Amino acid sequence: MRILLMITLAFSMMMAESTMIKDPKTNLIWEDNMHVSEVKITHIKAKIYCSELKLGDFDNWRLPTLQELLTIVDYKRYKPALVNGFNYSNKDTLYWSSTPYAKTSDEFWGVSFKDGATSNASETYDRYVRCVRDSQ
Repeated sequence: MRILLMITLAFSMMMAESTMIKDPKTNLIWEDNMHVSEVKITHIKAKIYCSELKLGDFDNWRLPTLQELLTIVDYKRYKPALVNGFNYSNKDTLYWSSTPYAKTSDEFWGVSFKDGATSNASETYDRYVRCVRDSQ
């Protein structure tokens, strides 16, 4: 019974670690689970998804800015151009940011973790989302 409890606790700790990644350079905490590599949604739905996300014991998630997304790009890597430590990523399309492309536009910036390129897209397009939160 004791061994089963230890295995259960170890598995629970591994699952908790694989759903969030803390970036020691920025102190931002990033969502890192299968959702970030499998689900494409519009920009409006991405903002809602992040604001309603409950991951770990936290419910203060948000859509990252373009600058925040760029902090997890590793330009020395390719497919994914993502810093070490992340387990999930879709390598071939944009991830939404909260940064508008232009003040009067319905377009927003995104980052591709294929190669770290940035691009804009209409808020009605389906793209991937990786939520972030501050560490406080």
